[in-house]
Amino acid sequence: MLKDYYAILGVSQDASLPEIKLQYQKLLLIHHPDKQQQNQSQQAPSAALKEVIPLQDIKEAWECLRQTNQRAFYDSSLKAMRLRANGQVNDDIDLDDMDHNEESSMYSAPCRCSGEYVISEDELELGVDTVVCSTCSLIVRIHYEVETDHEDDNDGNNSN
Repeated sequence: MLKDYYAILGVSQDASLPEIKLQYQKLLLIHHPDKQQQNQSQQAPSAALKEVIPLQDIKEAWECLRQTNQRAFYDSSLKAMRLRANGQVNDDIDLDDMDHNEESSMYSAPCRCSGEYVISEDELELGVDTVVCSTCSLIVRIHYEVETDHEDDNDGNNSN
């Protein structure tokens, strides 16, 4: 399941990069292990029960959201995950019927609203098989077969 980096950092999905960076820096100061020990020894026991966010999650969220291309990819994946959780598949598309851009490793197909269904080869390799339109909320299931790198596989015991 995809982590919600916006929730981890405590920012909205439309937060600007400077807002995200400021929140990231605040969280680093609050949740750094050295700071945790200092804070727990200085505060009352009830205040020390505040939720601790793993430092690795904070760093991972920042690394994803700070890069424009990676953030856009993450946002579309997050949107798709949320819609899949709540939505219904409206149609089925065969991967062979989609346009393939080899340079970007992306597949696309038009939606009836003039938007596009777009999925990357990386997403397909991860097992993603549903896509949300870039404009509306329609969802399609992509049908495809995973090709293996082995043309002739006899349990891995090929002898020539």
